[in-house]
Amino acid sequence: MDIDIYNEVHQIVCDLVNASAIDDTKAYWKLYHALEVICESNDSTKRDHPFQWETLADFTTDDSASLSLYGKAFNLAKALSLNEYMASIQLALAERYVELGMHDKAYLCANAANEYAVKTEDLDLRKSISEFLLSGNDDT
Repeated sequence: MDIDIYNEVHQIVCDLVNASAIDDTKAYWKLYHALEVICESNDSTKRDHPFQWETLADFTTDDSASLSLYGKAFNLAKALSLNEYMASIQLALAERYVELGMHDKAYLCANAANEYAVKTEDLDLRKSISEFLLSGNDDT
């Protein structure tokens, strides 16, 4: 991943969290749109990376709208064979599907997340996925 993109996205995320914490809606949306611009300007270039799309989806307040962004992030992660990103994106999808009351899809995504996660060394991610599966969030 391009370290400059990572640093720029990371700074925007910090600022988004701070804006959200003080209920500064104007600043939040300005930062969100700046993140959108980064994603769109890197789209289909050698600088494109699932990190930026997953982050944009994470900060998309509309659950339904976030699904297509996670899909884009997942497809890119899959094309790059990035199991850790595929796992985290599937977990994020599972969480959004729960919010949308789509428990069957949540369960499928959480199981897919688990399948990708076991191929990684990220124990925190693996734990989060296991906790999600054990929590009953999937209502199955």
